[in-house]
Amino acid sequence: MSFPTEPQASNASELFIPQYTSIYSLQALPTPDLSLISAFLTSSKTVQFPSLIYPVLEANRGYAAVLYTIYLTLPFILFYIARWAVYLAQLSSREASRVPPTVPYMVPLLGAVFSFVLNPAKCLEATVSVYLLRHLFRLFRTFADPVSLCSQIVGPQATYGLKVLNNTLYFLNGPENVARIWKYKSVITTPNVQTFVLINVFGMARKAVRMYSLDNSGIQPDPIQGSNVAPHNRIDYLTHAGFHRLLNGVHLPNFYRRWSSSFVRRLESLCIGSEWREVPDIMQFWQSPLTASLNEAFAGPVLEKLNPNFTDNFNKFLPYVHGMMMGLPRWCMPKAHKLRDGLNEDVRQWHALARAQFKESDIAEDGDTDPWWGSTAIRERQKILGNVENWDLDSIAASDFGLLWGANINVHTAAIWTIVEVFRDPSLLSRVRAELAAANITDITSSEDIEKILALPLIQSVHSEVLRLRVEVQSVFTSETEEIRINEWRFPKKSLVLVPTGPAHRDPNFWNTRDGRFPLDTFWADRFLAYPNDPHSGPIRKSEAAMTKASRKLTQDNTPKYISAGMNDSFMPYGVGERTCPGRFFARREIVAFCAKVVNELDIEITSTEKEFAISPAFYGLGTQRPLKNIPFKIRRRKVAC
Repeated sequence: MSFPTEPQASNASELFIPQYTSIYSLQALPTPDLSLISAFLTSSKTVQFPSLIYPVLEANRGYAAVLYTIYLTLPFILFYIARWAVYLAQLSSREASRVPPTVPYMVPLLGAVFSFVLNPAKCLEATVSVYLLRHLFRLFRTFADPVSLCSQIVGPQATYGLKVLNNTLYFLNGPENVARIWKYKSVITTPNVQTFVLINVFGMARKAVRMYSLDNSGIQPDPIQGSNVAPHNRIDYLTHAGFHRLLNGVHLPNFYRRWSSSFVRRLESLCIGSEWREVPDIMQFWQSPLTASLNEAFAGPVLEKLNPNFTDNFNKFLPYVHGMMMGLPRWCMPKAHKLRDGLNEDVRQWHALARAQFKESDIAEDGDTDPWWGSTAIRERQKILGNVENWDLDSIAASDFGLLWGANINVHTAAIWTIVEVFRDPSLLSRVRAELAAANITDITSSEDIEKILALPLIQSVHSEVLRLRVEVQSVFTSETEEIRINEWRFPKKSLVLVPTGPAHRDPNFWNTRDGRFPLDTFWADRFLAYPNDPHSGPIRKSEAAMTKASRKLTQDNTPKYISAGMNDSFMPYGVGERTCPGRFFARREIVAFCAKVVNELDIEITSTEKEFAISPAFYGLGTQRPLKNIPFKIRRRKVAC
């Protein structure tokens, strides 16, 4: 096949810019040239060009392509500059109450949607550090430091807006602002984020999910004023109250006993011997027994008996959640959808068998445990969800699948991070083992031993430091009835306000780093410990006057104390507000009990060459962050000297 060729020109000026009578006036070609630059010039003959452009056009086509790139990007650059001007004007406003400034963006209408959806961690990092400017001015670092300048403008503790499509998400930072949220406890609510997750991640029918959207009664026993939701349709309150009874209240001891007994049994089945065994990934190795134990504590043993691969499939599904939250269709993620369909079917089969076989006489003496539904909480959920309008058996199964996912996604990863930090530091390992030995911890399934572990200061500090360093969660609020005013900031009615934990957990104005010796992006086991004879210790940064005063109160007993008071607005690993994670009391028990059991009975050597583990962006904002790469290790049964 032959293609028409362009007409030959005797020189560059004939090809690009045909005869013109004036350097400011263009004439049309007698024979149209189909090249891109010539077509542009033909259609733009009336445009007046500065004389400096012509040498560029006459030089060669490469320069023309560059010029076209400038023409195409110039509107976006100008728009970005204009947004910066607006942003700086908002920052300099002296109004007593003002809407937080919206961070500049380059694409009209879309805002930061692509970066926020594809990599929210990098998007927010760019927001607070002006990542784009850092690269834009990279060539001028010798002469100026624009990053430092921009960091003063947009700091990690700043309150700002982020444009995403036609919405502006407001990020509220700073302990003085977080503390004021409670002033609006009666009017702020959490938007139904679960509706989005139930549809995209767990495949629930939209007519069932709509009942969450219609439920504006809140999660307190008394409905929000003005709500007319029928009592049996108060799905948000009814399910939330059930979580609290199971994970906070009278059922917590039974729930912990079921989990710890199952985990101890599964640990023995791993057949860890006295010789070193190499394992490619510590996260994957421990996720399986921890997940299976927690699912059994919730739902009993039936799920695994119906499908021995349920736990493996469950853990394989977790990494796909970020993609499914973006609403990617089945053909884009066929494996993820296949796993979800199979897991939903497993839950449906469990429900069908439990409905057919359960009898009241199956409930154990503790009044809670049974072999079919597993626990009182699950039995109650079946009755509650069965009465909600537009819900069927498939909806209930998807909801229980979501319950198990929510229970498992964060706590086990935090527990594994704990032993990673302990075993990678021989000195810390010796101290933790000495603390456990002094407390005579022998059986994590006993209520007496778990209470003793919870009182050990070093283990508590390690646990809290892992949560400070590894948890990134966004608490979301809105007000349907009135605007929210928090200090100098004013948030419009129905706008979304997010409180991220990351900036709070890394606030150098609040946390103690011992003058930079222990940076906030690194693990320091003693960060939450206060030593009576060390005025520089403790989690909170002290003034010179406070340290001088503390140095005058030296005592003979220098036993460290775990400090948790005075940090509610800066230490928020379980979120803030009325939807603070209801499972936090059980999570604390699992993490410290797992650490105690493994440290007492096993030797582990972390063989990864990474000094600081890179974090995967897939779980950003969902809770405990996961490592980007595998963490290889060696394991064996501990040889205790007689």
